[in-house]
Amino acid sequence: MNSLISDVVLVFHFIIIIFISTGFFIVPIGYKMKWVWLSNLKLRSTHLGLICFITFETIIGMTCPLTLIENVLNENQYSQSFVKYWISKIVYWDFPTVYFVILYLLCTIWTVLMWSIFPPRKKDKF
Repeated sequence: MNSLISDVVLVFHFIIIIFISTGFFIVPIGYKMKWVWLSNLKLRSTHLGLICFITFETIIGMTCPLTLIENVLNENQYSQSFVKYWISKIVYWDFPTVYFVILYLLCTIWTVLMWSIFPPRKKDKF
């Protein structure tokens, strides 16, 4: 049962990574294409909040809460499911922490810059 829950947490972790990563590219592209949904304040606030949280936790040396949950659920397991094997290869990179600090700082700066160039609407018209 722990293995199944661990897989679900890992997939959720992966979905968050995809959401954050695509936001870096889709916001400027979407504004040029006049996609109104990209100016949604809740969507953009969630994106900004997540990248700021990830940057902050990396700077202070904190392990991601989702990673901690996965590690607790995977304790004493020696085999991996197909899903866990491949998503783990994508999610977890073996680089020095300073690499991630620089990467996340650049991504946060990019997100704040996109917030000012392509600002979200204060009130949604949906």
